[in-house]
Amino acid sequence: MAASLPSQAQTLRVVEGIAGESLPPAWSLRFERGPRDRRGRVGALWTLASPDGVETTFAVEVRRSILGRQLDEVLADLAASRGRPLIAASYIGPTLARRLADREVSFIDTTGNVRFVASRPGLFVERQGATKDPWPQADVLQSLRGRAAGRALRALVDFPPPYGVRALAKRASVSLGSLSRTLELLDREGLVKRAPRGEVEGLDWEAAIRRWSQDYAFSRSNQISPYLDPRGIASFAERLAGTRLAYAATGAFADQSYDPVAPARRVALYVADPLGAAETLKLRAADSGANVVLVEAFDPVVFERTTRRDGLTVVAASQLAVDLLTGPGREPSQGEEMISWMRANEDAWRA
Repeated sequence: MAASLPSQAQTLRVVEGIAGESLPPAWSLRFERGPRDRRGRVGALWTLASPDGVETTFAVEVRRSILGRQLDEVLADLAASRGRPLIAASYIGPTLARRLADREVSFIDTTGNVRFVASRPGLFVERQGATKDPWPQADVLQSLRGRAAGRALRALVDFPPPYGVRALAKRASVSLGSLSRTLELLDREGLVKRAPRGEVEGLDWEAAIRRWSQDYAFSRSNQISPYLDPRGIASFAERLAGTRLAYAATGAFADQSYDPVAPARRVALYVADPLGAAETLKLRAADSGANVVLVEAFDPVVFERTTRRDGLTVVAASQLAVDLLTGPGREPSQGEEMISWMRANEDAWRA
């Protein structure tokens, strides 16, 4: 991997090699490089041939780097070219890759992220390369890991636009700097729509949660203390309902209030004081076989905008979704179901 961001010509040369290596046996690609356009960009035409001689052409847009907010412009340029659209860049991150896949646009980068799609001849090739940018900009926020970014992300997702950044920061009790940096990251990836003066007019909240899940992880971002309730989860739930303990349920245990068909095998509760909560709930410390985890949160925001469901205090839908997506076992699939519920019931969870 180059020490600095590859040039357009270097990018094209590298991805041509990766593209050829990614094809099934007896398939071939013929490369025709185009001249630089008036803006100095490199383009190309790639002709894909199947073993039986059926061909299709890809119109290739080559970029040193590409931001999500540039995607509509790039695809508009490609629409004027002959051939199926294909974007080549030094690096294409997971968020942009998902957006391209949703639009059925092929892509390839120099780290080995590849997605070739053609209907005639029929071909589908997908490979994964780097999931982190090897050439990050030093002066901009690159990650949503950590307390400040998580709190800011929650504010952006939980409150529906339109809003000014200062007004939202005040409403959500999040620092203006943290909110602005998080918003800039989402803006670079094309997940927000902003007015000329910077106000947020729209946000792809689902993509924002998924972007957060790339850097946040339930068990890594929070402090987890495992415990055992020998009487089981049902007994624990009854006892929890009878206490005055301040908590917020998350994970599969909380998800039962949205999807009662999927029984939880583990309870996860955010609490301010795990030791004190364990005494109140009469739990035993457990190195293995734990069926209850008490969690010190990455930020007190997990206790904000909670809901009551079936007698249980549950974290906000946005928090539950990211906890499930990054949780153990079946929880990521439950996270997908949670996002589907959020999509269908947006008025019920966005303040």
